[in-house]
Amino acid sequence: MEYPKQQTLDHPSKEEQSPIQKTFPSFFGQFYMSQGFRDKGVISNDCGPTSLAMIINVILVQENIRNLSLRKENIIYQSRFRFWDRIPATLPAVGGATAPWGIVSAFNQWMLKLGLPWSAERINAANRHTIIKNIISGKYISALKVWKNGGAHWVNIIDFSSEDDMVYTLDPNPYLVHLPQNRRVQKESWDKFATDWQRRKPWSYLFGIDRELIIYSRNL
Repeated sequence: MEYPKQQTLDHPSKEEQSPIQKTFPSFFGQFYMSQGFRDKGVISNDCGPTSLAMIINVILVQENIRNLSLRKENIIYQSRFRFWDRIPATLPAVGGATAPWGIVSAFNQWMLKLGLPWSAERINAANRHTIIKNIISGKYISALKVWKNGGAHWVNIIDFSSEDDMVYTLDPNPYLVHLPQNRRVQKESWDKFATDWQRRKPWSYLFGIDRELIIYSRNL
């Protein structure tokens, strides 16, 4: 896997970047976590809590809190999810799926608990410009992909290169656990990413899910 060797036009300047984003995207590989499997090798629906744990750990390092690291279990069992925030894992097939508003609620709970000046915001019907603008501003982003088979998957966008039109993601895909740390950040073309991110299914229309982003911002 190749990574950009120089700053691109849409990449944050050194003044605009956070301390974490001043590094190559591959640096984020240290924050990777696997969402894990259900019984019989079926991938779990824990991508939401796992993606959120990774984002919080990035922020903890940025805030110079080195003695704490969250796991997906912390998010699942220590957040106050309502039924409509995260479907209970005991339900077949869909159990564990986390809604955008559930991600926002859990993140804001943890920031309050940890006393950190960060907040999450859901952006519905977002676009490419929304992603670029927030990356340039040094913010972190979670995005919801919708698969052809009707499932959905949370990933974290940690960089965007306009030079080669590539999106860099920190993805809780459990198969990435076998890769070296510096190869766990995934790189895909904007067209490929956008095809999944913009896809809609009957359930997404029903719940108003459309081009979902969660933006994590440090409060001024």
